[in-house]
Amino acid sequence: MKSILKSILPHILSILSFVIIASAYFHPAWEGKSLQGEDIVGSYGLNREKKDFQKYEDKTVLWNEAVFSGMPDLVFSRFKGASGLRKIYDWPRRMGMPREVASIMWYMIGFYILLVSLGIKPFISAGGAIAFSLSSYYIIIILAGHFMKVDTLALVPPTLAGILLCFNRKYLWGFLLTSFFLAFQINMAHIQMIYYFLISLGILGLVEFYFHLKEKKLKQFAISVAVLIGAAIMGIAPNSAKLLTYYKYNDYSIRGSSELTIGKEDVKTDKGLDKDYINAWSSGVDEAIMIIAPNVKGGSTGSIKQDRDLLKKVPRQYRETIGNFNQYWGNQPFSGGPNYLGIIFIFLFVLGAFLIPGRLKIAAIAPVILFFFLSMGGNFSAFTDLFIDYVPMYNKFRTPVSILALAAIWVGMWAIFTLYKVYSEPSLLEKRKKIFLFKKEQPVYLLVSAGFLLFLLINIALPELFNNYISNNEQNQFNSLRNQPNVGNQLDNIIAALVDFRIGIFRAELWRTFLFVAALTALLFAYAKGKLKATVVIATVLTLAVIDFWGTSRRYVSLDHFHKKGNAVKQAYQLTDTDHQIYRLEQAANPELPGKIEELKTRFKPTNAKEKERLITYATNKYNHYRIFNLARSPFNENITTNAHNSVGGYHAVKLRRYQDMIEHHIGKMNISVLNMLNTKYIINQNGLQRNPGAMGAAWFVDSVKWVDNPNDEILALNEIDVTRTAVLRTDNKDKTGETGSGTGEIKLTEYSPDYLVYTTKTNASKLAVFSEVYFPDWEVYIDGEQSTLFPANYILRGMMVPAGEHKIEFKFNPEYYYKSNNFAQIVYYLLLLIITGAIAYEIYRNRNKIKELKTS
Repeated sequence: MKSILKSILPHILSILSFVIIASAYFHPAWEGKSLQGEDIVGSYGLNREKKDFQKYEDKTVLWNEAVFSGMPDLVFSRFKGASGLRKIYDWPRRMGMPREVASIMWYMIGFYILLVSLGIKPFISAGGAIAFSLSSYYIIIILAGHFMKVDTLALVPPTLAGILLCFNRKYLWGFLLTSFFLAFQINMAHIQMIYYFLISLGILGLVEFYFHLKEKKLKQFAISVAVLIGAAIMGIAPNSAKLLTYYKYNDYSIRGSSELTIGKEDVKTDKGLDKDYINAWSSGVDEAIMIIAPNVKGGSTGSIKQDRDLLKKVPRQYRETIGNFNQYWGNQPFSGGPNYLGIIFIFLFVLGAFLIPGRLKIAAIAPVILFFFLSMGGNFSAFTDLFIDYVPMYNKFRTPVSILALAAIWVGMWAIFTLYKVYSEPSLLEKRKKIFLFKKEQPVYLLVSAGFLLFLLINIALPELFNNYISNNEQNQFNSLRNQPNVGNQLDNIIAALVDFRIGIFRAELWRTFLFVAALTALLFAYAKGKLKATVVIATVLTLAVIDFWGTSRRYVSLDHFHKKGNAVKQAYQLTDTDHQIYRLEQAANPELPGKIEELKTRFKPTNAKEKERLITYATNKYNHYRIFNLARSPFNENITTNAHNSVGGYHAVKLRRYQDMIEHHIGKMNISVLNMLNTKYIINQNGLQRNPGAMGAAWFVDSVKWVDNPNDEILALNEIDVTRTAVLRTDNKDKTGETGSGTGEIKLTEYSPDYLVYTTKTNASKLAVFSEVYFPDWEVYIDGEQSTLFPANYILRGMMVPAGEHKIEFKFNPEYYYKSNNFAQIVYYLLLLIITGAIAYEIYRNRNKIKELKTS
């Protein structure tokens, strides 16, 4: 028992240190404050309808009517199996730990598991994990609220640990770690980060195959692969419902290809996202220095005058003008901060490349080099285009610079492994190489240091050698200003002052890096000469790494970013006078609505103004059918409008491809006929609220059909027809329709929830009905309880034939695969827990027997 406690005590102490340091770094979170990043604020309005129906009807809905005139909500729905995994992962938060603190703690635990699996001593692993967890990009995405990405990245290292253990013939623990953490990782559903991780695993697999082949151990390789395949199956299976849903939805979303060819002349990919869209956030070639010197492009987006200390560095006569310029002068659309990999880590990473042989080195270095070049995206298009055009699924993802988040894991792992090797084998520092600058062989670590210091000094002395200080957007603005009279000399003086100011920032950043390299070199020199003990050197190096990351990340995520929980959401989503005006107009239009609101107040008893507003919002959108087009905001990049009303616009990372086509060809061009058929009852612009008398309501009958043969003609026909009388249908739907009569008829929406709608009809002839609802294949339609046929109309809407007479029409959103796969995933989830529990119990039993045998021998 004592031996077991002795072995686990260092790990317990390490985890306690993680909790303490994570809590210290984000200590305002324990005071009831939060970062409230853009994604958290943005998702509030997006999920308004879902939350309202959960609250007031205790109903889970899988369709979101509030955004983009309606779209599936499947990708953000709850999945059995996956939900169980999420509850396990969220245990720190369930025990009261703030989300921000829990995120850093998971970064630390995951990376610690990876380092310990490599045989690195716990105290070195703990120090490395603490430093790694504070790297700038990992902290910045917590501020932004990108928690799907945060959680996925936290789970990559322990998954990698399991894979490496399998290749080292530690099959049981390799299987356990791989299956368990892969299941968690897939559950977090940031497919892009998982995809990048798989690329690096492909490289790892090739390296292992080569060395196993070279060593004539292919049988061992085959066993390792078989174990990993089993682990992968067990990791994927509990998430199968989620993955199947994502897969099926992908082709219908903007991640899939458009059916259109018109207006796509500038689109540079046949399938997936457009290359310009993919490469929008690409690291510039000169910006790549950010991996060792974070602020070489000014850091994060924001005006210079927002930072008083920074503004003081501007010459007094130019402060008013230059203060309005951006702190960040790179060519990305905007930046929350750099993907800084840490000069201590990078130095050790490079040092290890020269000092330590073996397969792990190649497996670590190869993906880092690949990811470094891929991060340049459109700035290195000759290389990036090969991946976009030929590597499966690569064209489904944008923001190439984010791939450095995976590079950080491999850099950190190899850096700490190098440090451990230097600790355990001091003779490595005696390794020497001869290069042309020196007559005699020199220690490798001094040569590496000289290379870094020389590069830094050259850039400090010649700051414009590799870097520029005016962004492309700024240059375009300056060029346009030059065409105006009497601005030439004045503009040149401003530009010169701006460049000098930014060169000062650039040099200061390089000097900071220079000092870290010099300090690290001095430590290694003292250690190599026997002047310092190994533990002192290792502890000091790790402390320097923590100081480096801590200070850098604090620049972009300061304690001032913390605010009282809910404040940011409350400020962003405060109902406006226009919102209240619309509610009053809707109550006047539907005399029954005020009574329904009063009934709901009696039932739910709202206790404050916010709860009353929420109830009115729910009732108005449930009992009155209308949509808003808000031009006073960026209509396709915000969800504030959807917090109060069902909207023609909104923001969603994977909106429907056909709806995006409609935005590009009609909605964004203010085609009033299209807005009318989407039942856009209100338009908000800078002049205020405008009622649209042409809004066509929930559904209508048409007298004729315009038949077209292809998607191009289908979407273009909406410019030609009278949508109140004619519908556009594809000829491949002819077998689903009949003659639409010219008689009279009426159709009315009588019951509404996002995934269940009821209409009543009364016609004297069979007629074609068009509904102001977005078509999606998983909708089913019933006439008087009998299933009927639904087809797309007017490119994006739903159409169906309605027989003469009085009828009840029901629409049900029924993705059958979602329900069936959920049941399977739940069963496999319990099976995974059973296997893991059994394997751990067996390992404990086996170790106890070993201890007994040793005692009796």
